[in-house]
Amino acid sequence: MTTYRFDQRIAEIYRHSKEYQKRQIAGFDIRAAQSDVLLFINDHPRLTQLKIAKAMALDPSLLAKDLKMLANKGWIKREVLPSDRRARVITMTASGTELVVKLHENMDEWWDRLFKNNPEIDQAVLARELDKVYQGLEESN
Repeated sequence: MTTYRFDQRIAEIYRHSKEYQKRQIAGFDIRAAQSDVLLFINDHPRLTQLKIAKAMALDPSLLAKDLKMLANKGWIKREVLPSDRRARVITMTASGTELVVKLHENMDEWWDRLFKNNPEIDQAVLARELDKVYQGLEESN
């Protein structure tokens, strides 16, 4: 049986996408890793810092620094959770949502170019297969 290095390929694809994203967001004064956090917050509203750190497999203290920067830029709000005064709930601001739209547009351009330059890759098939992988992971957790 052939063993495929999916972890290596997925990591390489991610690195390529982040390199493109870094070039596109250079004028936004945000690092690629921080843009990942912002996109995650947009997709998972009103989570606590700790839940975000766990879900993204990030060190909570490093995440706290990124969240502070994102809040200082006005892209997110960190609100004290009434039921646990030590916890903070993270929410998007209007300007954060605007930035997320730009980040999505940048990545859509990257994917569009990839598929245009590689017509042998069937976008619909790839999407279905990746959805199956994701569902399998979700069911096994």
